[in-house]
Formats: sequence, structure tokens, C-alpha cells
Amino acid sequence: MYHTIKTLLAQGRSQREIARDLGMCRKTVSRIARALSEGMEGPGEQVRVKVLDDYEQEISTYHESGLSAVLIHRKLVEKHGVNVSYPSVARSVERLKKREVYVPLHSAPGEECQVDFGYLGQFRRNGRAVKVWVFAMVLSHSRYSYYRVVTTQRVTEFLDCHIKAFEYFGGVPRTVKLDNLKSGVTTPDLYEPLLQEQYSSFLAYYGCAGIACRPERPQDKGKVESAIKYVKNNFLKGFEGEGYEELICALRVWNEEICNKRVHGTTRRVPASVFHSVEREALGALPSHRYQISEVTGRRVTRMAHVTYRHNYYSVPAGYAGLQVRLESNGTLLRVYHERAQIATHSISHEIGVYVSMQDHRPEGKRMVFREEYQRRMAAIGPHAVRMFAALLEQVPTHWTPMTRGILSLRKRFSDEAIDASCRRALHYGAVGYQQVKRICEGGLYRQREDTLPRPDYSQEYGHELGMYDRITQG
Repeated sequence: MYHTIKTLLAQGRSQREIARDLGMCRKTVSRIARALSEGMEGPGEQVRVKVLDDYEQEISTYHESGLSAVLIHRKLVEKHGVNVSYPSVARSVERLKKREVYVPLHSAPGEECQVDFGYLGQFRRNGRAVKVWVFAMVLSHSRYSYYRVVTTQRVTEFLDCHIKAFEYFGGVPRTVKLDNLKSGVTTPDLYEPLLQEQYSSFLAYYGCAGIACRPERPQDKGKVESAIKYVKNNFLKGFEGEGYEELICALRVWNEEICNKRVHGTTRRVPASVFHSVEREALGALPSHRYQISEVTGRRVTRMAHVTYRHNYYSVPAGYAGLQVRLESNGTLLRVYHERAQIATHSISHEIGVYVSMQDHRPEGKRMVFREEYQRRMAAIGPHAVRMFAALLEQVPTHWTPMTRGILSLRKRFSDEAIDASCRRALHYGAVGYQQVKRICEGGLYRQREDTLPRPDYSQEYGHELGMYDRITQG
């Protein structure tokens, strides 16, 4: 009534005429006209804009400096003692705000799709209640849609939903517009958002680009926002089941028979008809093979140069101990990355609590060396070293490894010729072992002829003098 009387007064009608035409008391019309002249916009309003007319510039300055309406009201009361309520100040501040005008966004056929998740509630699955979301992908031109029920929003599920949607459409749009989901966007930003690494790789594989919406701008993907509301208000409210499996089947039927075949509320066209007649041919071709989805997770390398994955331990090069790495698994292979470099690859073990290690990942001095490698290293010293190695294998089969390693360590202090000659002297006297070769090297006895001492007689077991070893190695 206030707006009606205000309009009639602006047209030049008298209060008597207004009262007669509206069937009202003339005093009531006079009272409303007086209230309108004092700045009231409706009955019951106690705050009049006229009170704040003298402070409009000051309010504008406060607002531009970022102060809230609450602080502006407090400043006006404290500084000027203005007898005005907070709602009045809030309305004045609201009038200063610039109303954003949105421009309709039109997309060419095959140019864009929009994706998002929407929460549907809890449903029974295997006797337990689980939270359920719906994944939606909408082609922006035709509004042809694909929906899928999920119980998680992890990256692997997010990518699988994309794959099934592309295959449902029979092609790939040139761009995918998405909200700032953690599954797709690592760092939300107004001008340069950072796409999640695996999602970016996935889009590149399918030949399309990802466009992240601006933070707190749901209107950027209004088409899929409307699609989520539609599935909740149309499908979910009409769904009478309680089970998760029932929900999946019912949504698939609803998607085919109702959603894509109804007259769209905005375009006033049937999405399926527009899709099959115009947009399907405009989509990019699907690749010959599906994208291989990998489970991606981060780990810190242990002091033993291993990372844990599904209750097992997998080795990485020793130099990465203590560093943060990224694991990627497709269920068969486990790949380990540091920054962008791949540092290890393992076949995934289906056992529990096992160490899957590679010798090349161990430190140089702790790698396992096989018999053939030891023989090759001893051969590099000389023929008598090879004979010593064969004697060690025969006479000390349980300790030949550390003894051989000890003889090889003598190369740090002595030449190969000296070690080989020492092996010859030790063998001549039947002294097989690391300590004997070491003492001969240290004493320089390898320069002496072996016939300076008689060869011991070992024909009778335990019959020789043990001190003979000392004379052999001490000259």
C-alpha cells in the first residue's frame, strides 16, 4: 500500500482521489503520505533514512576503507551521538554496494562441460549406512548430463567418473570447468589456480583443458549447479528406496528416461535431441585406450631407505632417506618419485609385512655381492688371488664371504701385485685366510722366495706344529 500510494502521488493524484479509488480513509492516506515524505518505505519502520542524510559521505568513506556496517554504526554513535539503529546504517551501507550484473555464458557445441559433486545423504550398503554423493557432468551447450553415485571424492574416483562420462557422451569436450575441489585443484586462486598434478595429466591425455572456477563464484559453473539441484529436487525426492544398489539403478534409469529427455527449463529444448543432432559430432575423439588411473600418495623415506605402502616396505636409493617422496600405484606397479624424477619402480607384493628391496638401492659398501662377482674381483688382482678364492670356498664354506671381502679391502693399501704375491706365498705354505695374506702384505714377505722355509707336512691331521703359521707370516 505504501508503494501504491507513493506511485499515485508521484502521478499528481490528490489524497482525496487516492482515498476514493483505493477505498481507504482519507486520514490513512494522509498519514501514509506524511510518512513517505519523511523517508519511511513501509509501515512499522522506525528508522528513517533522513536521519543519515548528513552522514552519507562519511558512511561512504568508512565503507570504502573496508569497515563493516557494525563498525560504521558504532563510529557514528560514538563520534556524533547519532540516535540511529544498526539496521538503518546497514541499509545505507547496502545501498552503497555495487550490484553485480551477471552476463549469460553461452558455449558452442563441444566447447565446454561442467563438473561437480552433490551430497545426497546416507543409504544402506551391506547393512551399514554410508554417505553418498552424486557426480554430475553437464555439456554446456545441449545440457546433456551424466550422473553417477559415489561414496568418496578421492582423486581416483574423480578421474574414473570423468572416464565414464566421456564414454557415455562418446567424445571429449575441449574444456572442463570445475569447482575448487581438492580432487582437481591443489591451490585455488582467482587468476591462476593450480590443477592437481594427476588431474592435469589426465586432461592432457584426453586432449582437453581444465578451467577452475573463481573462489566463491558458484555462478561460474551455474549449469552444473542447476543440475545438482535438479537431481536432488526431482530424482531424490521421488526415490522411495533405502539401499545403495537401488539408488544406483534408479539414478541410471532416471538419467536416461527423464533427465535427458525432458524440456530443459532454461533452453526450452530437449537435451538429448540437441546432443544427438548438434553436439555429439562436435566432441573430440576418445583415445584408443583408457587412461590408467594411479593411486597417488605422499610418504617420507625411512632411515632404512624404504617407504611403506599397503603394509609392505619398498626400497628407494639410499640417498633419499629422510626425504618426502610421491607414490603412484596402478594396482600392479608402484612408482616412487622425488619432485618430478622417478627414483624407483617395484612390483606390488600381495603379502603383508615384507621388505621388497633392490641391491642397487643400498649404500655402496652394504650391497650384497654374489659369488661370481667376488670371483671376478679376485681375478682382477691376479691368478694366485683366484686360487686363494677357490681354496676359501673349499676349506671355509661358511666364512669365505668376509675373508674374501677382507682380502679385497687390502687393495686400499697395497698394489694388486703385492696382494697376488702374498696369496701365492700363503698358498705355498697352506695358510688359507685373510689374516695370513694381510700379515704377509704388511711384513713385505711376498718379496721373499717360498723355499726359505720348509713346507709343513699336513699328512697327519693335528700332527703339525701350530707355531709354523707364525714363522710363515713373520719370516
